[in-house]
Amino acid sequence: MQKVRLGDVIIFLLATLLIVFSFTFYKGLSGRPEVRVRADGGEWVYDLAADTTATFKGPVGETTIEIKEGRVRVVDSDCKNKVCIAAGWISSPGQWIICLPNNVFVRLEGSLKGGTIDDLSF
Repeated sequence: MQKVRLGDVIIFLLATLLIVFSFTFYKGLSGRPEVRVRADGGEWVYDLAADTTATFKGPVGETTIEIKEGRVRVVDSDCKNKVCIAAGWISSPGQWIICLPNNVFVRLEGSLKGGTIDDLSF
């Protein structure tokens, strides 16, 4: 049987703190569901209930997102592999899509009344 070393205890405590912080962070998400987009050094916020399309410039060209029926997706991007497009629709707070080559990060935040994204009447 091996002894518990100080380093093992420190790693365990750090992992525990990280888990507790994660739950606290996600529990703190509240308010109307919104789409936050970080691109080109700025941040934009969109209401998830309002259908819209937006295009953001990045190092390799443009990335276009679509918000429709309480969901969001990347519809077009000038990146090579198009992984961000293949990610498809996201609709729950905490979900995200990223286009690494174009430095575009799309994240859903907020809370849902009734537990589903379809219930947008507050």
